[in-house]
Amino acid sequence: MKFKRQPDDILKKLGIYEPEDIDLDLVAYSLNADVKRSALFDCEGNIIGTDEKAIITINKDADPRRQRFSLGHELGHWVNDRGKNLTYRCDTDDMRQRSMSKDNFRQQKEVRANQFSAELMMPSHIFGRYLNDIDITADSVNYLANEFDTSRTSTAIRFVEVSSSPCMIVCWDKSGKRRWFSRNPIVPDYIWPHTSIMQPKNAFTLSNGIEVDADKWINNEGSEDFSVVESVFSNGYDILSLIWWKDESHLNQPN
Repeated sequence: MKFKRQPDDILKKLGIYEPEDIDLDLVAYSLNADVKRSALFDCEGNIIGTDEKAIITINKDADPRRQRFSLGHELGHWVNDRGKNLTYRCDTDDMRQRSMSKDNFRQQKEVRANQFSAELMMPSHIFGRYLNDIDITADSVNYLANEFDTSRTSTAIRFVEVSSSPCMIVCWDKSGKRRWFSRNPIVPDYIWPHTSIMQPKNAFTLSNGIEVDADKWINNEGSEDFSVVESVFSNGYDILSLIWWKDESHLNQPN
C-alpha cells in the first residue's frame, strides 16, 4: 500500500532499529503532532489538524495495546490525509476495516490508516528479522506480540503479510461465519477459505501448529488431498485460524 511517507523511513530517520525503541509519542512529536489521552465515549481516537500542526486524542480507558494502535492509526491520517481542515473521529469499526470498497472514500482512508499503524508498530526493517527460522504458529504470534507490544490480531496479520512462507489468517465469528481473511502474496488468489464452518465447536478447538486436512479450512476443489498446519486461537471476541502450507507444491494444484 502506498503512503505519502513510509513508516520504515520515518522510524529510520529517528534512528529506530529495535522494537523496544518504537515510541509512537516520539514519532508523533517528530511529525509535529501533539498527543493527548482523555476519556472518549464515542470513538477510540480523533485528530484535528491544519497543514502544519495536529492534535491527536486517544481514549485513555482503552487497553494499552489498543491505545498504541489508535495512535498509529491517527498518525496514518496525519501523514496521508492532512489538509487545512483535517478532522477524523475513529471508532472501533473504523479500526477494524481490512478491505477497501471502491465506492466508499472514507473507508479507503480508514483501511490505509490501519495499514499505516500496523507497519509503524511492526516495520519491515525490524519485524522481518524476527521471522527468520520461526514457525508459523500461535506461539510465534504470542512471542511477536510481546516483543512489539501489539495485539495478537494485528500481529498475526502482519506476520502473514511479511512471511516468506505461504500462509493465511482467517477471522471467524463464533457461529462459524467468516468475517475476513488475509493471504500472503505466495498464496495464489484462487485459494479461498470457506465462507462458513459447519461445526464450529469442533473446528474451533484451540491448537498450535497441528497438521490437518486442508479442506477443514480451504474451499477449493482437491483440498481434501493435502494438508496444512493450523493454529487456532481467540482474540477475545472472534476466532482466528492461522494456516501454513508446509509443502508449497500443494499450492500448484489446478483450480
